[in-house]
Amino acid sequence: MTPCSFVLAVPTDWNGTGGIDVVARTNEVCRDRPAVWLGATTHAIRLGADGLVIGPLFRRGGTQPLSKLGDAFESDCSPIEIAGRLVREYWGGYFAAGLDPDRGGIWALSEPSGLLPVYRATTRTHALLATEVGLLVDAGLKWPAIAWAALADHMRYPELRQAQTCLTGVHQLAPGYLVRTARDAGSPLSIWRPDTFMPRGRLPDFAESVAALRSCAVETIGAWARLNGPVAVAASGGVDSSFICAALAHAKQPFGCVTLATADPSGDESTFVTALGQHLGVEVVTAAYDAGLVDITRPASSGLPRPNRRTFLQALDVALDQARSELGATTVFDGNGGDNLFCYLHSAAPVVDCLSIRGPWPAFSTMHDMCAVTGCDLAAMGRATWRRYKRGASRKPWAADLRLLAADLQSAGTVEPLTPWLCAQVGAHRGKIDHLALILQAQNHIHGLGGTGGPRFSPLMSQPLLELCLTLPTWLWCQGGINRAIARAAFASDLPPSILRRTSKAGPDSMIRQIFARNRGKVRDLLLGGSLAAEGVLDRHAVAAAMATDTLSKDAIVYRLLDLVEAENWVRSWLR
Repeated sequence: MTPCSFVLAVPTDWNGTGGIDVVARTNEVCRDRPAVWLGATTHAIRLGADGLVIGPLFRRGGTQPLSKLGDAFESDCSPIEIAGRLVREYWGGYFAAGLDPDRGGIWALSEPSGLLPVYRATTRTHALLATEVGLLVDAGLKWPAIAWAALADHMRYPELRQAQTCLTGVHQLAPGYLVRTARDAGSPLSIWRPDTFMPRGRLPDFAESVAALRSCAVETIGAWARLNGPVAVAASGGVDSSFICAALAHAKQPFGCVTLATADPSGDESTFVTALGQHLGVEVVTAAYDAGLVDITRPASSGLPRPNRRTFLQALDVALDQARSELGATTVFDGNGGDNLFCYLHSAAPVVDCLSIRGPWPAFSTMHDMCAVTGCDLAAMGRATWRRYKRGASRKPWAADLRLLAADLQSAGTVEPLTPWLCAQVGAHRGKIDHLALILQAQNHIHGLGGTGGPRFSPLMSQPLLELCLTLPTWLWCQGGINRAIARAAFASDLPPSILRRTSKAGPDSMIRQIFARNRGKVRDLLLGGSLAAEGVLDRHAVAAAMATDTLSKDAIVYRLLDLVEAENWVRSWLR
């Protein structure tokens, strides 16, 4: 997907009139009135008399990006009214901003899906908002220091994206929230809430859910492809990427498939992807993972405000980009976030939801379904259901990963998700908290419009799909005893039977272990003699013991060690 980039600067005490100036260079945005710099491939349209919408914007039910809004927004609308209309009537990967007549400064909205991350910082004279930390620096922000306590929290909760980044003074805007830059602006205001999309009233049955998901996917994924196609789909032969392929085929958008394979059969999905390509009549390119492309001393998260990418992705980035070029595609679509969006739960939550809403007999059927999904027996699922039912609406804290970290590690404070969705009012559908937690876990791994790791994009997390999937009861997602059942059924007539019933798939595990084995000495030196150890983030003795792990075993500590290496290299990239 063509990257979207901008930096916006607002004088701290601005209380004037007029629109937001557009300037030619990033170092020109800090002036005596609000100004924005736009990247060469970044599109912006006027919003009312004094605002802008930056990035792709679609009207609900539409598949063509808008080139103007005309008089759609009246000049006397308040910022809250404008933001509310944007999230209700439009969708995309956009950032909106306008002058704030009530409090001074500007108001800003980062759209609900999070596909366009936006970061905020302040200088002595200006509030800055940008898609990349480097642009904040170009605009005048002092080179940011490492926020060590925040980095420690990130390593404790690597699957939880927080508003505080791992750089001092740099925060991410919460998607779907209205913020103001004035000194007395107050807290961000929630404009988009997941509560709005909880199941309620007459609930859809399985067939209705399938039809709605299919229609929404064709419209949404097709719209993204029209914006920046042709597309290469990073296909694994699994549910999520195959779902994207089928939606593109229905939308009549040109695409091909690329699949990556390890040298050994454990990570080779090419048989399934070839069958998919033949079934849909599209070209398939098979590329090989090459551990030699990975520089263990270089971060895959370079330039990002958190070390949230994995080092081995260096090899994947290169292979995908080469295959994209071979297919003549402009963008790689991936299925990242599909497990999360399509409610792939491994708990009794769907059973309890069904019991609370529909009663014991339907719940007994769902219990059988979840036994098939999880592999546990009926007695174990029954006990889990009873425990969860008794627990009521209480919510478990976010699980921490303390492996190889120092016992006395300092925290930046209360650990909170970037979007506080776990406080949503879900009514009797308590399993929706688990569904929302899954979606939060995906935020560190989806590819949006920021351009990191090549022209990659994760269309499944688009706002229309997110909203629709939240409205569907948890028990429908496991109907028939198979995970992501609604997504599988949405394009059942378009996909090979061998893919429809797959419940597991291979991955690059052997390549990752090869990277570790090749670089064991460098990993040891980086971790035991690096900044993380010097700052007291690591348990040196635990790390030294973990270094002896047998890479031929299934010990997951190899992944943890490499994640710490990524964090160490990321830290070094920001030190000055």
